[in-house]
Amino acid sequence: MPICFGISFTNTMLNQANALVHIYNDGSVGVSTGAVEMGQGVHEKLRAIAARCLGIRIERIRIESTNTTRNANTSATAASTGADMNGHAVRIACEVLLARLRPFIARLAGLDQEGLVTIRREQIQAGERLLPYTWEKLIAAAWAARISLSAHGHYATPGLHFDRVTNKGEAFAYHVYGAALVEATIDTLRGTCRFDAVRIVHDAGCSLNPGIDRGQVEGALLQGLGWMTLEEVLHDDKGRLLTDSMTTYKVPDLFFAPGEVELHWLERSEGGNGPFRSKAIGEPPLMYGIGGWFALLDALRAARPGLELPYISPMTHERLLMALHTGETAG
Repeated sequence: MPICFGISFTNTMLNQANALVHIYNDGSVGVSTGAVEMGQGVHEKLRAIAARCLGIRIERIRIESTNTTRNANTSATAASTGADMNGHAVRIACEVLLARLRPFIARLAGLDQEGLVTIRREQIQAGERLLPYTWEKLIAAAWAARISLSAHGHYATPGLHFDRVTNKGEAFAYHVYGAALVEATIDTLRGTCRFDAVRIVHDAGCSLNPGIDRGQVEGALLQGLGWMTLEEVLHDDKGRLLTDSMTTYKVPDLFFAPGEVELHWLERSEGGNGPFRSKAIGEPPLMYGIGGWFALLDALRAARPGLELPYISPMTHERLLMALHTGETAG
């Protein structure tokens, strides 16, 4: 199952984000953005971006609760853009802070050129000289010198334009690529199925956190397989929803998961437009679940050669049983 998934809101005006970064005089850093943490790990990625930009330990970074009093006019955390757009906004705010700190550090070191100043792993260098300042002492000195230690960053995804009349333009900042091989087995007597193994090669660019990204790919795969095989919305003849609870609407669980999941990151990826050439991870791997539908179709054809079925999802156990014994599925 190959995927090529565009990353951006198709409504161009939503492709913007802002961030507020405060460095406190004890050396801790508070970061506020419009990104909503819902278990996808966006806050941990934002911490990593801020720490990398400022050259300090990630433990110093604290993500504040998402609040429109702090960050107004936020876009939704959707379209797999949360880490990209808010991460770039954090990067911009951190660069503003560094632009204020570097001249101050240069003056402390007696240098004329602030471009020689670097902060890496909390070691502050001016040229080849390591300055006898800890991060805490530097920030305390900057605050005492009345240097602003708060900055706002705004990011608007560049290069997006799309004409809905002509259907031409550049709707996406970049694309995420990947492929999945899905192996499935059908019980031809009962119509039940299982997914034996899934092998994936996925393009995450230069991943900000491979552990988080792996969890997102594996979780999206399971969600996608459930989408294609279990999650059926049913109504009665009067339009009343029948699948209105977890007892009637089936979702994948641990026992439904493939017996084996093998994930490899695409080597020599060109990277994406995300911070530090990372790529979005949220929605693209959901599409691997479509491969589960076609794996079941191949299994059906192995049992009934020449079987032709229309694309109807989800491919529930009931539909599998009907296809095995009648060659048809209910619409």
